[in-house]
Amino acid sequence: MIEQLKLFIKVRYTLIYVQTNEEFRFLKQMDVMLSELNFKSRIFNFAKDDPQKFLDSISNESQNTVFVLQDFHRFLSDNSAMGLKFIRTLRNFKEEFKNQNKIIIVTAPVIKLSDDIKDDFIVIESPLPKQDEIRKEIDGFLSRNNLGANLTDTLKERIVLSCLGLTIDQINKIMAKTLVKNKKLDQECLNQIVEEKKLIIGRNQVLDFYDARENMNNIGGLDNLKQWLRLRSKAYSKEAVEYGLPQPKGLLMLGVQGTGKSLTAKAVSSFWRLPLLRFDIGRVFGSLVGESENRIREAIRTAEAISPCILWIDEIDKAFAGMQGQSGDSGTSARVFGTFITWMQEKDKPVFIVATANDVSKLPAELLRKGRFDEIFFVDLPNRREREEIFKIHLSKVGRIPADYDLAELVSASEKYTGAEIEQVIKDAMYIAFADNERDFDKEDILRAISETVPLAETMKENITMLREWSQTRARKASFTEEEVSLTKQVKQDLDIVY
Repeated sequence: MIEQLKLFIKVRYTLIYVQTNEEFRFLKQMDVMLSELNFKSRIFNFAKDDPQKFLDSISNESQNTVFVLQDFHRFLSDNSAMGLKFIRTLRNFKEEFKNQNKIIIVTAPVIKLSDDIKDDFIVIESPLPKQDEIRKEIDGFLSRNNLGANLTDTLKERIVLSCLGLTIDQINKIMAKTLVKNKKLDQECLNQIVEEKKLIIGRNQVLDFYDARENMNNIGGLDNLKQWLRLRSKAYSKEAVEYGLPQPKGLLMLGVQGTGKSLTAKAVSSFWRLPLLRFDIGRVFGSLVGESENRIREAIRTAEAISPCILWIDEIDKAFAGMQGQSGDSGTSARVFGTFITWMQEKDKPVFIVATANDVSKLPAELLRKGRFDEIFFVDLPNRREREEIFKIHLSKVGRIPADYDLAELVSASEKYTGAEIEQVIKDAMYIAFADNERDFDKEDILRAISETVPLAETMKENITMLREWSQTRARKASFTEEEVSLTKQVKQDLDIVY
């Protein structure tokens, strides 16, 4: 950004607006750049200076000067007589200084410009610190405090990567808190970073921070999807960047309700050791003009600030339903959707999108275009082997030993049942047994619960058939077939005996 600003100053852009949450950091970088150009700077601070007197003095100032107006956006979005006078003054300066090396820079944490002057400004955003700057700051902190001997290179790189999305001030405070609590910098620093990022997310209106409590061992089956995720588990590491590995964009999971799509989204977070943000697109839409567009942009900025992270969009088919027809809201939905998919296509920050959908007919065609997602997976009803895994997982979760139950019979009786339905029949079996003298539940109780349940595969038979037909040539199966599982095992056996 500083190089961009340097170019604008050289070509004499008179009015520049810099959006930054790190004013001190920006001014420090700007001073270094101005010394290279033989420019000086004058700073307006509303707590110390009178705005009218400051503006009056600019005309008499020598050339090769940059005037930094801190928080002056409050005047540039004010329609009172004073605000309009300041706006007119700056517009006059643009004409007056066009052949002079006098540059006016407004710094503010948000962009607020009246329609009267917004086209006169060039607007740039000051980015948050990148890895090299963060690494340099951490090295400086370690040196100043005589630390670092116990900090391995691997842990330091994890801290650097985790600090992406934080300001320099936040990074220093996190290290200081860890040092005060533990008398050293260690693994606890990563927990402090997560807590800091939770606070950032808490200020956002459409994003929620989720603690990663699920893991891949809680998911029965979906081995093809798990393998795909495993291959990309180190894609955001320093080694991957040095290797030149392209960052994964995201995946879309289509399929039957209750088959583990949302569970997988949560598990990816703990598997990849990245924070999980849930994006509630329904909360994007506001009542004020322009509010929805601002919210989607703010959500994107926040996700990028927290990156690397997982951005989870549950039931994206409902979120963007109707995009293929008339939305009836003066085009707000279309603009929000357009902003989002453009970002999906062009994003260069490490934000991995995990989206789930149940009804493919409601998905806009633009969302399925190549480049939006790395892969589209179809999640079908679990097969025999997967249902056995699911029974084992949920029996273990309630403190029972799976081997004490006739899993083969339970698997046969639960054909066409989803993972969510299997979890529920175990809960129902527990209620049945508890009501009967508080005894422990057994296989018969589970079979009774199964017999009393009408699976989704029956009530939504036509929809599931349609989904399967659609996915034949358009999506990748999340599960291996029985034949593929056997072949994988055979290949592994063959490889094991080669020496």
